[in-house]
Amino acid sequence: MNLVQEELQLKSEEQRESRVILNVGGVRHETQKATLKKIPATRLSKLTEALINYDAVTGEYFFDRHPGVFAQVLNYYRTG
Repeated sequence: MNLVQEELQLKSEEQRESRVILNVGGVRHETQKATLKKIPATRLSKLTEALINYDAVTGEYFFDRHPGVFAQVLNYYRTG
């Protein structure tokens, strides 16, 4: 493997590690850890530090909440 391939692989791994999948009421929402950290001291921002509600089999955080409403919450995190 050459240097360029190694750098691309590292970037890909970093992107995977920074990605968070939230399963809310059966609907998967994908975002970045940095997005969730925008509003500190919230349950979503704390997900980046702990494995609360995390399912290691699916690689998702699960919340039994209304998925349509959550889309608006996630949008607020993204746009402020």
